[in-house]
Amino acid sequence: MDPDSDNTPAPAARKRASRRAPVADKPIRTGRFAAGLALVLAIIAMLASGYVGWLVNSKRGLSDAKGRLFQVEQETAQLQEVSTLMSQQLGSLRETQEMLKGGVQALHDEIGKGRRTWLITETENLLVIAQHRLAYARDARQALAALRVADRQLQQLGDPDYLPVRKLLENEIIALEGFERLDLSGMAQRLGQLGARVDTLNLLPDPKPRAESATAGATEQGFLHDVWKDLRNLVSIRTTTDVRRPLLLAEQKYFLRENLRLMLYGTQVALLHGDFTTVELNARTAHQWLRDYYDANTPAVQAAAAELDTILKIRAVDLPDISASLKTLREITAKRSAS
Repeated sequence: MDPDSDNTPAPAARKRASRRAPVADKPIRTGRFAAGLALVLAIIAMLASGYVGWLVNSKRGLSDAKGRLFQVEQETAQLQEVSTLMSQQLGSLRETQEMLKGGVQALHDEIGKGRRTWLITETENLLVIAQHRLAYARDARQALAALRVADRQLQQLGDPDYLPVRKLLENEIIALEGFERLDLSGMAQRLGQLGARVDTLNLLPDPKPRAESATAGATEQGFLHDVWKDLRNLVSIRTTTDVRRPLLLAEQKYFLRENLRLMLYGTQVALLHGDFTTVELNARTAHQWLRDYYDANTPAVQAAAAELDTILKIRAVDLPDISASLKTLREITAKRSAS
């Protein structure tokens, strides 16, 4: 047997095989067609089910949207109600705020009015104090300080109605500054210190008795000599114009010092009260006593005499008038209270 017979068919066999082939292709094609049709139907069914599912979902979504829309409408209505209520409450709050604002403004006006009234009253009191210090104590320094504080308070007030008062205060302050330069209080203080040092001032030493001058000419004897001696003792002729200072006893020296002390203190008080007539009279008397009874060669007595000379140079000085500002302040205050 040819080994190649199994692998290579005979020509007759090849012919038979070629005849049977068309019959075997028909079932194969029929199966493919059925498979394709099934695939198409499956795709159509899938699309149909997807469409149906989409419709179902769409309807469900539409129902949900309608429910949500209804809910939104309800919530909108509730929000409108809440908004209306809040608008009403806001109106009430605005009315309350306006009432509170009016109350606060009224309270502020009342406080400002009270502060303004207090400043005006305090300014008036300061002007009264300044007048009293100047008129009764001649204390220009304290009066000047009071006027300056009054001017600062009117400046803080900031009321243009009181500008005339400030102008008058400016003039009065300038006048008081000129009066203060006299330093009357300093002079009065030095007079008090001088009065306290009276015991340290040296008095003049007691005068020594003058020796009797020898009688010119020859000494007579006998009766004529005795008569001449008696006549000489009865009649004494002086050729000098000096007045001899009398002797002072111990108690007289004490009273001299005390009288001088009182004279200096009296000058001090008169100077503080502006009584320049008494100041001049007391100072001249004290100065005369220093010349008559005290040793002018000692430094203490010389310093005391120089101080009294300074006092004697003071002339009567008119006190500045500081009443115009107080009068104007009272007139403006009364006019505003009446209006």
